[in-house]
Amino acid sequence: MAVIGTFGSFTAARLGIYASQATLNVTGNNIANINTKGYTRQRMDLVSLHSAGSARYHNSFNLDIGYGVLTESVSQLRDPFLDIRYRDEAANVGAYEEKLKLLQQLSHTLDEVGDGEQDFGILEAQFNNFLAELQNYNGKIGSMEYDTTVRSSAEVITQLFNSYAEQFQKLENSQLKNLKGDVETVNTLLTRIRDLSAEIREAGIHNDKALELRDARNVCIDELSEYMKIDVSYDLEKIDEFKSVERINISIADSGNPPIKLIQGIYGAQITMPEKTLARNPGYDPKDITGMKYISRESNYNVNPPQIFYTDIAREAYREADGKTLRENPLYSPTAIAGHKYVQAVDADGKIIATTDDPALALEVDNAVEGSEENRLWMQVEPLVDYKGRYMRDQYHQEVKETVDLNDTVLYGSLQSMREFLTEEGEFASQYDTQFDPNATIKRGVKYYRKSLDALAKRFADLFNEANQLDLDTVQDAYKMDAAGTNFVKVEADGTTLTPLTFDKVKDDGTVTTVAINKQLFDDAVQAKEKLADTENPPTDAEKKELLEKIEDAYAALDVLRQEGTLTERWSFYNGGVMFSNSGKNDDPTGINAANISIANSWANGEVRILFSKKPDILDHSSADDNVAHMINMMKSKYDYYGKDIVDDAATTKRYFNGTFQERLSDMNIILAKEQQTTLTLYDSYTTKALALENNRQSVSGVDLNDEAMSMMQYQKSYAAACQLLTTLDSMLDKLINGTI
Repeated sequence: MAVIGTFGSFTAARLGIYASQATLNVTGNNIANINTKGYTRQRMDLVSLHSAGSARYHNSFNLDIGYGVLTESVSQLRDPFLDIRYRDEAANVGAYEEKLKLLQQLSHTLDEVGDGEQDFGILEAQFNNFLAELQNYNGKIGSMEYDTTVRSSAEVITQLFNSYAEQFQKLENSQLKNLKGDVETVNTLLTRIRDLSAEIREAGIHNDKALELRDARNVCIDELSEYMKIDVSYDLEKIDEFKSVERINISIADSGNPPIKLIQGIYGAQITMPEKTLARNPGYDPKDITGMKYISRESNYNVNPPQIFYTDIAREAYREADGKTLRENPLYSPTAIAGHKYVQAVDADGKIIATTDDPALALEVDNAVEGSEENRLWMQVEPLVDYKGRYMRDQYHQEVKETVDLNDTVLYGSLQSMREFLTEEGEFASQYDTQFDPNATIKRGVKYYRKSLDALAKRFADLFNEANQLDLDTVQDAYKMDAAGTNFVKVEADGTTLTPLTFDKVKDDGTVTTVAINKQLFDDAVQAKEKLADTENPPTDAEKKELLEKIEDAYAALDVLRQEGTLTERWSFYNGGVMFSNSGKNDDPTGINAANISIANSWANGEVRILFSKKPDILDHSSADDNVAHMINMMKSKYDYYGKDIVDDAATTKRYFNGTFQERLSDMNIILAKEQQTTLTLYDSYTTKALALENNRQSVSGVDLNDEAMSMMQYQKSYAAACQLLTTLDSMLDKLINGTI
């Protein structure tokens, strides 16, 4: 006699019908959602119904038979390991897809091969045109017509430089807006994931698996993984003494230990990128209790690299003007464990950098301001909050309100690719930059190409300006001086009055000083040039700055002499001067870059001509063309390019290029082409891997019509068999009850 009773067989058959019907419903749901984005194939979990223990009147011949089947739950078919691998690969795809897209936009501006005449680029072709005009001018000395054609060709070069710089700036501004939009998209995804997690948690408390909500959350997580590399894990959250529910945890991958959390259960963070932010101390270590997080606004922010800023050692402290008094730290407190008593000396000039942990005392800098050169595009992770804005609490039940600063290298994905495109400067990266990112000198974004163009424009303008002016060691022969041979003078109309010449100099602090134009000024500049050219004993950065200032003063004085000085008889032919300036409204050759390079005002209005010779001769200059020949040779000569030509504290001191103007332009295009090719190769590789992983995921989680058709046939037969069993049992009982006499 079996354990199951006679009428218990009806229950087994009935449960079989229910199980088959429920499974057919799941199969139908799978087929209906075959094209639903993010849908995960579902499966009915069936368990055998079995009662433990023995019947009261059982014997050894009893067979232990179950009571049928139960539909325990509906589950999803997912492979967590494949999810992890796919999302890691999605971060790679997002990073290189974004980088490739940005490089292609950059190439629309810079990669001009074949756009000019005879397969030359536009700017390269214009350099050739300028060279041709100089060659035409050679042998036609004194011709206003040919001077004008050379100037017209040079003006086109300046306009092309201006145009490219403007397009670079537009590209930066548009991509900055896109980056802000992507940050908002990430925040929307984080909010959505947090809210879905809260709904899933609520359903879990009531024993509902909320499979559709999980699908929606997984779609958001997959999208988030393209913007940044993330780690996703699950644990159990204890609700009360008897109940625990699953909790999701999402953090930024490789962000330290503990990692930076974006989602923890029902709490979620937001990413912010403020337009203004506090200047960070690159030497800050959160594990060092003596470390200070920010650069103080009382400091000299332009001194790089920042060092240790405070000290308790008297011999390391900065001393006041008397050379004895130690400058004390105004923030020092003897009760503060991190306090240091003195301000530490940075250099002999007394320049200091102060740091602070107090945001109220920190220096505020541009971070994401459209058009700003100082943008760092630093991001922050706001504290975790729930949908009502309540902060998450730690193990001591204290609210966690700390905002976490993301450094230059913690992110990876499309966000980081766009950020690096807008900030990285390659060989123009400063020492300050390399303290945040040691690889800053080998990462090239739009600023690298813009500054490369700036360096080219500056070198072109500086060389021709110098070539078209007197050599500094011949100025005293070219212009009249006072009787003592010390000061340069202006000879007034009466021919006897000699007025000493001066010029106004604006210092860094904004004050204006009057500088006398004398022989010593030019002697100092000549010596400064010699020291700058000394490769065996190169000047320090501080010395270089001082030497360059002397040379700049000499050329400023030379322009005043051109306008107000009186030429000597031997130099009466001289009509040279500045060819290029930082504005078409003046003759200022300082601070020239691709955006502002212009034809100098005096050359444009004819006051300055191309200087055909630098050899004084009171007899005849009608055929002298040595300086024009020199200019022609300059167009064919090779020059060294250094990061410090543009950035005073450039981290890379080695030459990054040697070549002609056109070769430098071509090299920029070659570098861009190599970057594109490398990025495209990696993008194709990562896309292929991601596609393979997605196919693997779909083989587990996706709905397959063949599989579902087989399941449908299987459970339809199971359903029919259970119905037949019920019919058979009915016939048996009918015979037993009604047919037995």
